[in-house]
Amino acid sequence: MKRHCLCLAALIAAATTCAPAFAQVLGSPNDPMSPVITVTNATGTISQLNYGSDGTVDGFLLGPNLLLDFPEKVSGGVASLGAAGNSVTYSGEAITNSSGFQTVRVTSFTNNTTKATYSSSTKPPAPAAYGPTSGTVKQLNYDTDGTVDSFVFAPSGSTTPILVVTGPVTNPTLKSALTVGATVSVTGTTVPTTPGTCTVAGSLTVVDASSLAINGTTFILPGAYGFGSIGNPGRGRR
Repeated sequence: MKRHCLCLAALIAAATTCAPAFAQVLGSPNDPMSPVITVTNATGTISQLNYGSDGTVDGFLLGPNLLLDFPEKVSGGVASLGAAGNSVTYSGEAITNSSGFQTVRVTSFTNNTTKATYSSSTKPPAPAAYGPTSGTVKQLNYDTDGTVDSFVFAPSGSTTPILVVTGPVTNPTLKSALTVGATVSVTGTTVPTTPGTCTVAGSLTVVDASSLAINGTTFILPGAYGFGSIGNPGRGRR
């Protein structure tokens, strides 16, 4: 199945994160390090932005030897949280290597100058039941092999579209019924976003469909995301 630009990892399991594990950002494994200590409501001033290998800002340097590292993707990007000269307050887990350079894995952050805030997500929110909700198929989405695997859905009475994930649609009856403009009743589950969930501008809420009802036929869709049911060729039943 193709990867939708919704950072679905944050919706699947608490163990799945949007960034490398802490140990991977601390330097060489051969460099002796001090034990991890908890930092609470420490303050400082951003001296410069720190860039990751992809060219985006991934942290802030406070003075010459203290790095604030953000273990999860930040909505709007880390750069949206601060700039050089801003006064900040932060909490997290700190470790110092043998050269005296300290890295803090940030769990909460407040920019005292701009009032921007960040709080890490410790676990994904609980899934919520969705539907049955009737609406219209606005657009079909395709896997890399050309198979429909989801669709943009306009619920009746709402102006906000959502993405309904079905898994590869190979059942001939469902393939012929699932067309743009078709009226569909969707049942499934969805997971709300949280401040720690990585989101992208323009992304849609995702519904993991467990069944679709079209023209009097209900198609059952076994699950694949772990928070609902998507999946394999639908089984039509009247």
